[in-house]
Amino acid sequence: MQMCSQRTKPEVKTSGLFFRVLAVVLWTWCTTYAQGLRRDTVTVMMYNMLYYGVNSSFCTSSNNSVTSKNAGLMTLFNYVRPDLLGVCEMSPVSSVNLGLLNNVLNNGGRSGYLRANLMNPSGSDIVALLYYNSAKFGMHSQTPISTQGRDIVWYKLFHKPIPASGDTTFLYVAVAHLKAGGTSLDITQRGLEAGALVQYMRANRFRGNLLVMGDLNVSASSEPAYDSLINAASVMNQRLKDPVSRPGSWSGNSSFALWHTQSPRTASNGCATGGGMDDRYDHILLNDWAMGDSAQIKYVPASFRIPGNDGNRFNGSVNGTFNASVPVAVANALHEISDHLPVMLKLAIGPALASSVEPSEEAAEAEPFQFTISHHPPSCTSILSGQWIQFPKSYAEGFCRWEIRDAMGKRMEQGSDAVDALGRIQFREPMTAKGWYTLTVEWQGNARHGCLSGKVRYASQPFWGGH
Repeated sequence: MQMCSQRTKPEVKTSGLFFRVLAVVLWTWCTTYAQGLRRDTVTVMMYNMLYYGVNSSFCTSSNNSVTSKNAGLMTLFNYVRPDLLGVCEMSPVSSVNLGLLNNVLNNGGRSGYLRANLMNPSGSDIVALLYYNSAKFGMHSQTPISTQGRDIVWYKLFHKPIPASGDTTFLYVAVAHLKAGGTSLDITQRGLEAGALVQYMRANRFRGNLLVMGDLNVSASSEPAYDSLINAASVMNQRLKDPVSRPGSWSGNSSFALWHTQSPRTASNGCATGGGMDDRYDHILLNDWAMGDSAQIKYVPASFRIPGNDGNRFNGSVNGTFNASVPVAVANALHEISDHLPVMLKLAIGPALASSVEPSEEAAEAEPFQFTISHHPPSCTSILSGQWIQFPKSYAEGFCRWEIRDAMGKRMEQGSDAVDALGRIQFREPMTAKGWYTLTVEWQGNARHGCLSGKVRYASQPFWGGH
């Protein structure tokens, strides 16, 4: 008995230790896995800054003081803390627009914000600009889009941190400040300016997650500028959606009181417009991809809001009576900063389509090439090229979700699309990869021959060449 007892105790201790270690390993793995799947939530804000740091005959250092603006912005950003901040009516002078970065955004316990490049080829005295939280985003590229008036600035950002898989989630952001005014010439010019953005997307065969934000200065959804952006010549994934989804004649219409953004004051101070809240000029629009979670970014439903507008401000001021939408200090700040209210929404960023590829040594060592490869399933043909996924025309009534990964398992392309009348899905950008690729298609709809029903994965043969 004694020997048995002495012999079994160590085994019990060892077994207990084993299960404790196993529990720790499993807990760590599960935690890591859950963190890998957890979606990040980012806050996006657009704000007309009312001649920030720009002196004119009507906006001066007395009635539009940068020092006073910064004090109000500190209060606002302590309350909101945006990760992406698009602004218009900003000074093109670097020392001034960097002042917002250094004295406001990277102040009060905040840090890590960066300013995008200043782009002003038109030489305007007020510009659109983007600031971003560098812990959440990195800048990939920046391009100005020339219009009949002020330049529209176009940015391509990537989300941080990049996961171990190497998959990169991109977000395109356009910041615009369209022509103001209510004359027929003003309305026409706004339409042409919005059309320049649409033409840019069309010329570059744009596909991706997109936000278009700014002071669009439109009075109704029927205006050519708004209609052009919302419809974008009916090009899928270029046309935009309004998260408010309330078409109509917005200006001076109390039915849209909850969505008005100008003006948060009833009396003008010589610089800021008065008249109270009765216009909807400021917008953040999203394309199908960002609304529908096609490529790892999704609009958080019902997250669009206008800080300072509780729906009870029609023809009134933001701080004239108790404001249920923001603290009193924020309402007072919004009254003084600008004659517009900011608009904001939230985006969820994270994995959408999971997949993995086991690379072969041969594929990993192969030279880069551009895809021009055919694969032949049993009863139909799917062709992957540098520009298209080609399906039989009989699939044109269907809808599919797809992704492409290279031999190392890195996602290069993914999307969620209807097949066009020619049976094609077009890639966003030219691609290069090493050796094998894997195309995963999740099909819904009219798969008449059955070869694309459900979820199908195609693995290519290596192809050493290009086009």
